[in-house]
Amino acid sequence: MFRFELCAETEAHLPHYKGSTLRGAFGHRLKRLVCIRADLDCEACLVRPQCAYTLVFETLPPEGVAAFRGQKYAPRPFILEPPSDEKLYYRPGERLCFGLTLIGRAVDYLPYVIYALDRAGHHGLGRERGRFVLQSAYVIDAQGDERLIYDGREQRLAAGPFALDIEAFVRRRLAGFDFSGAGSAGVKLRFMTPVRIRVGGDLQGEADFSRLARSLLRRIWQLMLVHGGGPWQIDHRRLIERAGAVRVVRSELRWLDWERYSHRQRTAMRLGGFVGEVVYGGPAEVLSELLPLFILGELLHVGAGTTFGLGKYEVEPVEEASGDAPVG
Repeated sequence: MFRFELCAETEAHLPHYKGSTLRGAFGHRLKRLVCIRADLDCEACLVRPQCAYTLVFETLPPEGVAAFRGQKYAPRPFILEPPSDEKLYYRPGERLCFGLTLIGRAVDYLPYVIYALDRAGHHGLGRERGRFVLQSAYVIDAQGDERLIYDGREQRLAAGPFALDIEAFVRRRLAGFDFSGAGSAGVKLRFMTPVRIRVGGDLQGEADFSRLARSLLRRIWQLMLVHGGGPWQIDHRRLIERAGAVRVVRSELRWLDWERYSHRQRTAMRLGGFVGEVVYGGPAEVLSELLPLFILGELLHVGAGTTFGLGKYEVEPVEEASGDAPVG
């Protein structure tokens, strides 16, 4: 996990939700940085399978895998986390901070990522192209501690390692939950950016626990297959079946529409999803078994649009919850 700090050099006007702006500027500059073709045509490029831009932004699905049949792209190996505030106007000297998680081989391209973000800021963000300079970059370890790895004044990248210890991260988060000696237990999920999960083509407005588990399992399995060195050896069906024993105890969700402009499709796109809080209750042994999956999802997000920062949530313990009083 990484955190970046940009400093405004000129006045800048940015949208309420900055995920699309940051992602678009990052991708455009990364492509300009590494592309060897004057026409920037990826599909006609000889080195496409080895290209840093292709790996990060237009990840090709593995050949011969049925789960990816008919898909043009595989899940991208990054999750962008824009600032949670809705600040619109930046004066010179004010900072724009955001997070970025890189997965698997994408971590090896960190120098390209840093340079592309610096160039993106230099060329300007937002409709008026307000200029920013990349002031610093930090790596965040499994304990949540930050280490400065790039200082914009010196323009020098510190030595690694930069990969996150996933097992240590999950262990630290699990320490805040205690299901021992309980027949039933509960957890709360706080959805912080719109969650977009489709079933049969329809966007879901409710956060069914089993459906979330299914979506997370599929996402993690695909990411590991494409970026993690092989398939995830886990009994998906069993976990999904176990998740069915967990019910919604209290739901405080609302629908939030978010609009972005697609330069590729040259049109405005509405990308809504649910946000808010849900308390779940169920057998303690089931929640204990599934909790590591949901903690891992804190890093990877859930649903569609994760590269913009959508699908971000946090898992929290609750004092009391009963799986016997579900909310429909």
